Amino acid sequence: MRADHLSYKRATNVAWLGVAIQLVMGIALLVYGLLEDDSAGVTASIFILLGSVVWLTLAILFDQHRRERIEAIEQENFAEQDLVGSNVFEDAGADLLVAARRLDSLYKYMIPVVSLAMGAALIGAGLLRFGGGPSTVLEGLNRGGSSAGAGTGSHGLAIAFGIGIAVIGFVFARFTSGMARAKVWENLRGGAVFSVGSALFGLAIAVAQFADLAGFDSVLRWLNPTLSLLMIVFGSEIFLNFALDIYRPRPAGEYPRPAFDSRLLGFIAAPDRIAESINDAINYQFGYEVTGSWFYKLLSRSFLWLVLFGGVAMWLMTSFAVIEPHQRGLLLVNGSPTGQELGPGLHVKPPWPFGKVVVPEFVRTETEGQGRDAIKHRIVERTATGVRVLELASEPSPPNKPLLWTNEELKETLMVVQPSPSTPGSRAESQIGRGLSLAAVRVPLYFSIKPGGVESYLLLGTTPEMRDSILLNVAQRELFRELASRRIDEVIGAGRNEIRASLQARISKAFDGLNPDETGTPRGAGVQILFVGFEDARPPQDTAKAFELVLEASQKSSKVIIQARQTRAEKLAEVIGSVSQAEEVIGALEQYDAQRPNTTGQSAPEQADLEQEIALREMIEQSGGKASDTIVAARAERWQTHMRARSMAEQYAGKLSAFQAAPQIYENRMRFAAIAEAIKDLRLYVVDDDVIKRIRVDLMDKYTGSSVFEPQNEGDL
Repeated sequence: MRADHLSYKRATNVAWLGVAIQLVMGIALLVYGLLEDDSAGVTASIFILLGSVVWLTLAILFDQHRRERIEAIEQENFAEQDLVGSNVFEDAGADLLVAARRLDSLYKYMIPVVSLAMGAALIGAGLLRFGGGPSTVLEGLNRGGSSAGAGTGSHGLAIAFGIGIAVIGFVFARFTSGMARAKVWENLRGGAVFSVGSALFGLAIAVAQFADLAGFDSVLRWLNPTLSLLMIVFGSEIFLNFALDIYRPRPAGEYPRPAFDSRLLGFIAAPDRIAESINDAINYQFGYEVTGSWFYKLLSRSFLWLVLFGGVAMWLMTSFAVIEPHQRGLLLVNGSPTGQELGPGLHVKPPWPFGKVVVPEFVRTETEGQGRDAIKHRIVERTATGVRVLELASEPSPPNKPLLWTNEELKETLMVVQPSPSTPGSRAESQIGRGLSLAAVRVPLYFSIKPGGVESYLLLGTTPEMRDSILLNVAQRELFRELASRRIDEVIGAGRNEIRASLQARISKAFDGLNPDETGTPRGAGVQILFVGFEDARPPQDTAKAFELVLEASQKSSKVIIQARQTRAEKLAEVIGSVSQAEEVIGALEQYDAQRPNTTGQSAPEQADLEQEIALREMIEQSGGKASDTIVAARAERWQTHMRARSMAEQYAGKLSAFQAAPQIYENRMRFAAIAEAIKDLRLYVVDDDVIKRIRVDLMDKYTGSSVFEPQNEGDL
C-alpha cells in the first residue's frame, strides 16, 4: 500500500464525527428518558453512549496509523539520501520507527482491552436494565421481563427521537460501511456496527410507541427487556469474537480485526455483502453460475416488487378476524372500542394497526407433581364462555387428605366475625369493650362473561391478572363486610346457606357498580356470578380443640335428651301400650285435673266427674299396657276380698244360729276343734304302764331335703 497518510487522516475525521454523533444522540435520548420516565429510552441511550467509546478508540487508532504513515514517508526520504551508505544511520533506522511500535502496541493491548471492557459493559448494563436494577434481575427473569413501574415515556417525543436516531444512525452506518470496503478503512466497520445498532434501537422505540398508540401495549411493555437482552447478546458476541481471534491464523503484516466489530450487526450495516454471500453459496451448491441465468436476473429485478406485493397481501390479510365458537371479541379501531361485540365466525375489520379484535383471556395455574417437585404452569385461555374460579379466602384442602379442623396442612385465611352472645350476668358480659372472633372459611366464586359484557370486562384492566385482581379485591371486600356482621355460631353452624345467599347478592351488586362512564353511571364488570360457595367454615387451628369440646358437650347433651325421650317412649308404651294412646290418656287426665277443682261441692258436676273418671278408666283398660293389667288385677283382688269377707259373714251367721240352738254342744265342739288344731303337729305316744318302756326317738329335721342356708319364709332374714 502506498504510504498515504491522508487516507488515515480522513478516517480519523470520520471517527471523530462518529464520536460526536453518538454522544449527541446518546445524551439527547438519555435526557429524554430521564425526564419522561422512559425505561427503554434510557436503555437505548446507554448502548449509544457506549458506541461513542468505540468511535473514540477508532479515532485514536486511525490517528496512530496516520502518524505511522508519515513516519514511513520520512524513513523512505531518509533512505534516498546519500547518508544511507553510512553504517551508523543504517543501524539507527530501525530505532527511529517510534510510531510503528506504538501502533503495534495499540493493536496488542488497547484494542483487546477496549473490546473486553465493551463486552463487560454491555452485559452488565443489559443485566441491570433488564429488571430495573441489580436487586430485581432475577425477578425480571421470572416475570418474563415486565418490571413493575417501568415508564413508557411520551409518545410524540419518543417517536421523534426514535425516527431521528434511526435515520441518522442508519445513514452514517451505510456511509462508514461503504468506506470500510477499502482495505485502508476496513476498521471503520467496528464503528458502523454500533451506528446501525443505535439506529435499530431508535427504530424499535418508534415502532413500539406506534404499536402502543394502535392498542398493542404489550410491544411497549416488552421493549425494555428486549433491548436489554440484545445488549447482553452483543456483549457475549464480543467475548466470543475475542476467543476466536486468538486461534484465527493471520498472514504476516496483517492487523487483527477488533473483537467489538460485531458480525451480527455487520450484516445489517452492509446488506449488499449478504447478497454477495448468498449468490456465491448458490453458485457453489449447483456447480455453475446460477446467478448469471436469465431467470435469476429477472427474479432479482422483480424481487423488490414481489416482496412489496407479498407484504401488502399479508397486511391486507389482517383485515380478517376469526372468532372461534367458544369466544366473543371486541373490535378496537385506533385503540378505541367501538362497542361492537363480535360473535363466532369470520369478521372484516380495518387492517393492522388501525383495527384489532380483542378476545378476553383467562389465566389459570396448574400444579404438576407434589411436594418439592411440584411445578406450576401458567395457562392462558382465550375464551368468553369458560367458567372462572376465584378463591376469596382459604385455599382448598389438599386432595386425598382428611378435612379436619386441627389439620395443620390446611392453609387458612382468618376472617373477623362477631362473637357468640354471652349469657346474662356472665363474666364475658360484664367486660368492658366489644370482643371479636376469627373464623377460617373457603369461599369459591364461580363466574363467566355474560353476553354483551366483553367491553365492560376488558375495561377492568389491561391484563387478565389485573382484571382477576380487581374482581377478587371487590369480592373480598364484600366478604369482609358480610362476615363482620355475622356471629361465629352462624358462620360455623347452621347459618351457612343464609350467609351464602346474602354474600352472592352483595358481590353481584358490587360488580354491577364497577366501570363508571364519563357521567358516573356504572357499566358493570361484564360478568355474571354463577355460584358462590361457603365451605370449610371452621375456627382457627389454635382454638379448634376448644370448639370441639363445646361440640362434644352439645352432642352429649343431645344424646341424653334422645335417651330420655327413648326412655319416656318405653315407659309410656310399657304402661299404656303405645305412645300415641299414652298421649291421649295424658291429655284426658290433664283435662280432667283442670276441670275438677271447679266442680267441687256440686251434685250435677260430681256425676259428670264420675262419668269422666269411668271413661278414663275404660280408656286405660283398653290400651293393653301395664296400667291396664294393674287395674284388672286390682279389680280381681277387690272382688276376692269382697267375696272372702262375705263368706266369713255368712259363716259367722251360721255359727251364731248353731250356738243359739245348742250352746253347750257348740261350745264343746269348738273346744275340741281348737285342741285338734293345736296338737295336729305333735307326736303322741300311747304306752302301757306294765310294759318296760324303752323310747327311741328319731330327731331328724322334717325338711332335710332343702338347703339349710336358704330362707324358707320371707321373714327368715
